[in-house]
Amino acid sequence: MGTSTSSKGGGARSPFDPEWLSPAAGAESGGGSDVATDTGSADSGDNDGAAGDDSQDAPNSAALSGADGPDAPAAPAPGRRFAAARTNMSAYLSGGGRESLRSAAKNMVNRGMGGPRRAASTMRGTSQGAGQLGQFLASARDGTDPRVVDWVQRVRGSNLSAGDLILELVKEVLPDTGSVDDESLRNAAAEALGKLYETAPDVDVFNLNNDQIAEVIGLTIANDVCNRMDLQLGQTYERLKFDPQQVQLYRNDVKEYVHAEVRVVMERHSALRMDPQRLAKEVLASTLEVFAE
Repeated sequence: MGTSTSSKGGGARSPFDPEWLSPAAGAESGGGSDVATDTGSADSGDNDGAAGDDSQDAPNSAALSGADGPDAPAAPAPGRRFAAARTNMSAYLSGGGRESLRSAAKNMVNRGMGGPRRAASTMRGTSQGAGQLGQFLASARDGTDPRVVDWVQRVRGSNLSAGDLILELVKEVLPDTGSVDDESLRNAAAEALGKLYETAPDVDVFNLNNDQIAEVIGLTIANDVCNRMDLQLGQTYERLKFDPQQVQLYRNDVKEYVHAEVRVVMERHSALRMDPQRLAKEVLASTLEVFAE
């Protein structure tokens, strides 16, 4: 789903966010985790096969929200924080169905990522990038930004294929910084635009209506959430030694589940379709809250 290698995650007492992730503005930069940290874990790894309570669903994050304020120091992540989610993913891959998949998503967000609020902060690049893409498409349509207008004219003059146009558009809006997260986002955006052309081959990507732009935003977010699940939980596929065809079938089912949840969230936020940046931020946050329930 866009990422090629799963992650074992950080060790005990490591921060939830990687060091290279730029600090978030406002309250998101604080350590206010939605989930209590497990300081008693002696396991510095984050392998599968969690014992005891690790195999159970994490409690609702709202009930565990601490008193940490926006100026509190960043709380360290608990050890083996993705173990429960990987246990649930193993159950899903062994025939547990969507209920096990929902539990995997719930534990990934609540315990693995520190709750929906912290998860949204960690994935803020996803909402920012999806919003920037939506804003760029709106500017291209409306002709409100001279720089965008000039770029569109140059690209139109090149008579690119749909595939090459997608690559140029993603490169313009989401420059390659070399980070895993940014690569994931670029792949997610390219896949979203590809889906747009798949459903409407004759579409003019520089003259999309608000609904089409919102669809691109939602697809980009959904794709990147799938990439995040693959990154954090994907080693479960490797451990169970599925063949590539089986892995792809399961990944397609995960994508179908995530996309369905995002579509429901998008419908709830339809009033924000004129504001791509706010729409993207609210959709990501609401989707992670749904997963955490």
